Amino acid sequence: MSGELTARPKGSKRHPWDWYVEEKWVTHRLADVIELEPDVTYLDPFCGRLHIPQALSERGFTHVYGTDLFARDPGHRLFLGQHDFFGDQRHLLEASGRLSIIMNPPFSFQDGRLKRGLAEKCIRQALSIATHKVCALLPLKWLASEGRYRLFMDETPIGVWILCERPSMPPGDMIEQLGDNAYDHGKIDYMWVVWDKNCTPARDSRGTPFAPTYWIPPREKIATKAERKMAA
Repeated sequence: MSGELTARPKGSKRHPWDWYVEEKWVTHRLADVIELEPDVTYLDPFCGRLHIPQALSERGFTHVYGTDLFARDPGHRLFLGQHDFFGDQRHLLEASGRLSIIMNPPFSFQDGRLKRGLAEKCIRQALSIATHKVCALLPLKWLASEGRYRLFMDETPIGVWILCERPSMPPGDMIEQLGDNAYDHGKIDYMWVVWDKNCTPARDSRGTPFAPTYWIPPREKIATKAERKMAA
């Protein structure tokens, strides 16, 4: 396993491994709008700082864990070690008989190089492993793609939940430097796309599968930066 590249690619503002840290409220909102089974193990294979497992744990789920290519928070009790999601070996947790995957997958960069179709690759891999749900946090524009049409026909989601409040998602290596401004003023629209291996997708009158679209309302306004930091 190679060491983490820390420098930005020349001319790029993106993190070289597409490590962007979502706020925990984003996962809380997912738990508000879909039914998550209490007796299922939940895995985030791109866990970073473990915000998704932490958010699920805060909602009372007891079997929630994270793995990552890098140990970004190695001492955390929910971190089950470094693991390459696309490697030749499966993690023991991935062999669970009742497994859902909830993730904020890398979108386009790995080791400083552009990887087209990366998020789709992550989703297809998750769908090949999970026995229950796959929930992916993605930019809203991700739906509009000629190249991903086949994914939506082969593996139709049960629904798309649009976050009407834009989440802040700073690069993980900049959070300390940004301080109180790290989670402030999101600039990109995001959504949760949810697949369920145990549910049949909706179909229209012609038999074509489709995913219903829902809107997740914004939270009540939080007055101060300190309160926003606590809510993240």
